Amino acid sequence: MSRHPTRSTASTVVVVVMCAVAEVALLGWWAVTRSTVVYLLLQLVLIVVVWLGVMIVRHRLHRHEYEEAIAANAVLADRARLADELHDTLGHDLSLIALKAGSLQVRADGSVRDLAAGIRHDVDLAVERLRRALDDTRAADSAESVDGMIERLTAAGVSITRTGHLPQGLPREVELAASQLVREGLTNALRHAPGKPIGITYRTTPADVEIEIHNPMPGAPDRESRSPTSGTGLDRLRRRLDVLGGDFQITDDSGGFTITGRLPRRVRPGSSRDSLPRTSPWRKTIRSALIPVAATVAIALGFYAWAVNDSVAEEDSFAGLQVGMSDADAARSLPAREAPVRLVPSPPHDSRWVCEYYTDGNFPLGLAVFEVCFEAGSIVRLTDLRASPWL
Repeated sequence: MSRHPTRSTASTVVVVVMCAVAEVALLGWWAVTRSTVVYLLLQLVLIVVVWLGVMIVRHRLHRHEYEEAIAANAVLADRARLADELHDTLGHDLSLIALKAGSLQVRADGSVRDLAAGIRHDVDLAVERLRRALDDTRAADSAESVDGMIERLTAAGVSITRTGHLPQGLPREVELAASQLVREGLTNALRHAPGKPIGITYRTTPADVEIEIHNPMPGAPDRESRSPTSGTGLDRLRRRLDVLGGDFQITDDSGGFTITGRLPRRVRPGSSRDSLPRTSPWRKTIRSALIPVAATVAIALGFYAWAVNDSVAEEDSFAGLQVGMSDADAARSLPAREAPVRLVPSPPHDSRWVCEYYTDGNFPLGLAVFEVCFEAGSIVRLTDLRASPWL
């Protein structure tokens, strides 16, 4: 989109006014000179110039959008790089602090042990919040696929049962949201119910994909020892699904803990997170040019069909006409309708004459090239306008 809409609109108005002035001047020149061929050539040049101007403007707009998308993706790439650096440095340092606090907790007793436990607890929360924040800054393409995530955890000994499957060909935004949904569900299950089996169920309709992650509730000792969380990951997931047009539910009862997310199979306009256009500016410009070209061709063919309808005189029929022939005899060789467009002005004739004009079917305008003039019920002049000067 142009950053200067007012300037762009003013430029468009100027171009339209200039084209209108040129068209009026061209029509006035033709009315004076009657040089039809030159008029048609100049008219064609004007159309081509206007069309090229429109294509240039379209290409500049498409290129501007493409460059903005590239710049946006570069920002995302920088964020991902910074997130990785923070994860490697700050995350490592926090892990060392937690490790030292755990060692102190084991060796000390009394208030010192409680203080060490508190420090370890705070560090765990800080690590969790850091991970959540870094997930938000990473580029979308860095997300792990759902199948890859499940296979990795299964190989590590986690019991995961899948029912159904994730459909193929989903939009990138939906795939990323599904990956985040499964990741959050598995993370919560592993944190709050370690060692318990996890079930993942996919339900698919023509419009939606529903993903359910379920795990049994842990026993009382496990519930006391599980680490608390802030819930920011689930809140972020709920907001992301809402942007895509889906919804999110949590069920926590004696039957277990269940996370259910519904994702649309097609995202609504404006919800895309993949900002890089998949079509180059030149290709988009060519595509946009095909519509006016196709419309012009259709109009030209329609006009030609109308111009030659019942107005074509055969060469032999016109050659068979003679001066002095009655209009009744001439009518047997002439079409029922005159051609609407003339090639060149006809030679001057007496005001009492009635002249008719017919085409030989020339493409694309069906120009009138045969003149037949009558007076008092008979032919007084036959003119082949193709022999006249065109300029």
